[in-house]
Formats: sequence, structure tokens, C-alpha cells
Amino acid sequence: MIQQRQRINNGNVTQLAGLSLRAFIQRPKEITPLKNDQDHRTKPAFVREDIALLGEADEEDNNSNSIEIDITKHLGPESTWPIDNDFFKGNLCILIRDHPNCNYNFDNETDVHFELQFQGKFLRKPKGPIYLAVELPQTTEYKVSWPLKAFLSASLAFIKSWGYNSIHMSYGGGRGGDTPHISTPAFQAFDRVVITPDGCQAPPLGYAIPENYADTRRRKNVEFNHKIDTSCTYTMSFNHTFVNVAEWRVYGIPVVKSFDFAFTRDLRVVIYEVEEDAGVDTDGDVQAVAITKIHRKREVAMWIHFQKGDEY
Repeated sequence: MIQQRQRINNGNVTQLAGLSLRAFIQRPKEITPLKNDQDHRTKPAFVREDIALLGEADEEDNNSNSIEIDITKHLGPESTWPIDNDFFKGNLCILIRDHPNCNYNFDNETDVHFELQFQGKFLRKPKGPIYLAVELPQTTEYKVSWPLKAFLSASLAFIKSWGYNSIHMSYGGGRGGDTPHISTPAFQAFDRVVITPDGCQAPPLGYAIPENYADTRRRKNVEFNHKIDTSCTYTMSFNHTFVNVAEWRVYGIPVVKSFDFAFTRDLRVVIYEVEEDAGVDTDGDVQAVAITKIHRKREVAMWIHFQKGDEY
């Protein structure tokens, strides 16, 4: 499939099969906003020449806390981007199957469209449950059409059939600035997790993360009795067999089969700590499930924002 797609480097976007795709991450703490008259030579190598806003739909972020990253080059172990905030510090590796310069074989899983790998340390023990969400990065409520409602209902039923019973969905606009999203406990959603004690060598990013099958099944079945240890390095991956960001479509959902993401130009994967209404302290328990109905983010561990550009 990679050979069948033409790569056109048009300034700030990677065009894949007529689609231009941009990517943004949370601005690392060490990177301060650049002034218009600042010398471009002072920019880190991974930051594009233009640091743009994320579009009208995005009400959560602005030019001061997001950066556009260059995904026009190689995707794999040659390219990682920093994560550096008050909750988590490490690196992110983005792998997109339909990207012409992605040299990762997705551990021979032929149905995976993209994979995110991230590695680093939690800087404090989480007080609330840790969730992973696919969201629209806006705080206003999303007005849902009946075809989209049908798609979301089919998606939820399908995901729950795989054992993700704690899945949470919101159309956004709730108290505390809830975003439109679908989320589930992160350590159940992760495809692979390796926890490396301090002083030991963690696995490299850009390659298959070596978690054995028994440990994977234990996490997926919510039998992973573990509390976050700030001395350990966490190497985690999340891949998607349904969402194809290169084509901006969803595949494989029963009844719907295939669905175009034409209702939005912005899609974000985010890992966050839920702030519970009752003030419950989970003491870093990765199996903790959120009680509150509205997911206010106490703190974000990382996010990656994909944006669809203009079609040609």
C-alpha cells in the first residue's frame, strides 16, 4: 500500500492519496513560544518553520501551548518528539502505515492503521484514574446528526463486546469544559506496556514493544494489579485498527462498515488523569475506574493532534 501512495511535500503537510495531514503535540516545557522576529535558527530541529493555531474548532489550545511537528520525513526510530509537562516526561514515536516513509512493520499486524509509542516517567503518582481518549479538541457541545449517532452507538457496542465495559462517551459542553470524546481506562486500552525499573535498559521506540501475551491479556482483563512508580520508565503503545488518519476514515465497525470523518478536521488522542468529583485519591492504581460522569482533566500525560488539510 505504501508503494501505491504518492508523497508530495507541500510546505507544511504530508499529502497521502490526495489528503494532507498535519500533526501537533503539546509544547514541551523547555520550548517557549517564539516571537515573530526571533531568529529561526534557534528553533529545535523537530519544530516546523511555522507554529500554527490548530483551527477554529479547537478551543482548548492556542499558539502558546501547542507546536506543529514535522511528519513529512521518516516515521520510526529515526523520529521521536519530546513529552515534557508537569505530569509526564519522555518521548513520543508516531507510526502511520500509509505514510510513505514509515519503515515499521507493525509487528506483522496487517490491520493496524497507526500506532503511537511513548516512553518516559510519571513525575508524580496519579490521584485520579488514568484514561485514554479519542476526542474532538473543543469544549463546546458537538451537535450530533443521526448518522453520526448511529455510528457512535455501533462503535460503543462493538468496543464493549471486546471487554471494555468502563468506556465513557461525551458530546462535550459539560461542567468543567468536557470535550466530545470516547475514552476508556488507559492501561486496559494500551496494546503493549513494559515497565522498566530504574537503572535497567528500556526497550527502544520505533520497534515492537516486547510485552508477552500473558501480561497483555492480564491488562486487557483488568487483572493488572499495579500502582504507578515514579522511579520506573514506562514504555507504552496504542494502535488503532479502525481509525485510518491517512484516509480520514473509520473501518471495521459492524453495521456502519466504513465511515468518513468529514464532520471534523481535528482528531486528538489524549492520555489524562480524571479529576473525581468526590476527591477520591486512587494512589496511582492503574485499574481505577472514573466515578464522575463528566471527565475534567486534572492533568494530561500526553496528546497527539491530527488535522486534516485541504484535499487536492
